[in-house]
Amino acid sequence: MGYKVPVDGRTVAESFLKRVEVSHADRVYLIKKNGSYVPLTWQELYDRAARVFKYLSETGIKAGDKVCISSQSCPEWTMADLGILCLGATTVPIYHSSTLEDIAFILDNSEAKLVFVDDAAQAKKIREAFAGLGRELPIVSFDKDFDTISSGPVSPDLERAIVDSVTRIRPEDEASIVYTSGTTGRPKGAVLTHSNFMSCLRGVANAVAFRHDDITVAFLPFAHILGRLESLIPIVTGVTLAFAEGISTVSQNILEVRPTMLVSVPRIYEKIYSKIQSEAQSQPEFQRNVFNWALKIGREVARLRSVKKNIPLKLLAKHRIADRLVFRKIRSKLGGRLRLTVSGGAPLAPELCEIFHACGIKILEGYGLTETTGAVICNRPDAYHFGTVGKPIDGIEVRIAQDGEIQLRGAMVFKEYHRNPEATKEVFTSDGWFCTGDIGEISQEGFLRITDRKKELIVTSGGKNIAPQKIENMLKASRFVSNGMVYGDRQKYLVALVTLNHSEVRGLAPEKVQVLIEQEIKSVNTQLASYETIKRFQILHEDFTVEAGELTPSLKLKRKVLIQKYKETIEGLYT
Repeated sequence: MGYKVPVDGRTVAESFLKRVEVSHADRVYLIKKNGSYVPLTWQELYDRAARVFKYLSETGIKAGDKVCISSQSCPEWTMADLGILCLGATTVPIYHSSTLEDIAFILDNSEAKLVFVDDAAQAKKIREAFAGLGRELPIVSFDKDFDTISSGPVSPDLERAIVDSVTRIRPEDEASIVYTSGTTGRPKGAVLTHSNFMSCLRGVANAVAFRHDDITVAFLPFAHILGRLESLIPIVTGVTLAFAEGISTVSQNILEVRPTMLVSVPRIYEKIYSKIQSEAQSQPEFQRNVFNWALKIGREVARLRSVKKNIPLKLLAKHRIADRLVFRKIRSKLGGRLRLTVSGGAPLAPELCEIFHACGIKILEGYGLTETTGAVICNRPDAYHFGTVGKPIDGIEVRIAQDGEIQLRGAMVFKEYHRNPEATKEVFTSDGWFCTGDIGEISQEGFLRITDRKKELIVTSGGKNIAPQKIENMLKASRFVSNGMVYGDRQKYLVALVTLNHSEVRGLAPEKVQVLIEQEIKSVNTQLASYETIKRFQILHEDFTVEAGELTPSLKLKRKVLIQKYKETIEGLYT
């Protein structure tokens, strides 16, 4: 049975104070220190956030002011966030990997009054951005200044000041301005209210079967709306967040923490499966055959369970053997206690979702945007369909426009784009529905399927509309492929740029790698309509990265950037 949400409030700040009152001695975080994980209680979190509140007040920050956080995800991030929110000020996240140009724009557009950063290197970037704007603002570094600011006793006077401040905050007041990472163009700041956040947190908590004793490993950037929701979900559910030391240590941290849940973007699940597949294929032929047999049995069972059909006894017996021989070992590599995971931020290949379910790990794919305060549609533990993002959570309405665009209306939908009324007007219909820019369809059972981005549909010279993401996800299912981009707008056929999973092709001759990728693409093509097939491809030497500006911080392709960067390569594929 899902854990019933015991804490609710009009605002995030009010809910936080209520949670501290009922759970003050319970752990909220697990933090790696001196080689092992140690707990942090709700009371300790409150004390640190209260000291941040005091520092901000003494610095002259007041309700309605904008305070930026430009840092990797860490406990200090949420301590600063909660201190800002309790003051009635507005938290403005900045991706740690943002370019100097984007940082300068966000600082200027948000009218920031102070910035929290994680280290000296990030402080240097902020100073350079301010220099371009011709002004300076206070910068607080988590690794240098934060302990001094956030440590010390919390006096009765400070507690009363916090309660008075939180009482004055209204549900319709701004909680955060979250700038879209954007696959194209300049970031836009979505203004999200306390009501937006609380509506989304309630809906997600009711839809997903959280338990108060759940533990999840946090590694997504809190500047991303999915990561931000994960940072706040303990307030309403009581779950524990264990902080990963970094993206490169996630696998090791999962083994140490043994989480019961994970929240991630598809790229992480793709990498996990690629590693599982690689290890399986490196085994002797007999073990490879056992792995493939088990996967076949597991997927059959997973499909039947997804549509709530009875599993034949013979198949069930085979599945028990498969679980003992293969699936149990896979689960042990993810800590052994993982019962379900949440995927969002981009489409997940249905086959991959099916494979995780086959292994006994439910992936619940969901859907949402920055402008909807995160997930507003999701699969449930007891109601899911592969290839869909599920059904609407409480408080959101969905409709499909005539051109196939998904439109949303409800309490989670954002207020406006900060200082950008033209952009705000563009994304709302005359009757108040938010236009997502995504194309989709709703099944007879009410499950939403995303087919593509409205502006990313490929229209061939023959007039065929093709969704590139579907094909790209199929490419990435190969253990030899790290990433791929499909192109074909106004052309006779599709071509692909492919980057390699170098750990799988290390030591192989280039001609052998070419043959391997050609075979993988032929395999993908057999599953596509003739007009969707990839006719030619080019292997690139380097992978797509956030640092090079080719991926958003949530690891989506920046298609226009890639098309421009590899213009000559793409043209060569049509010569």
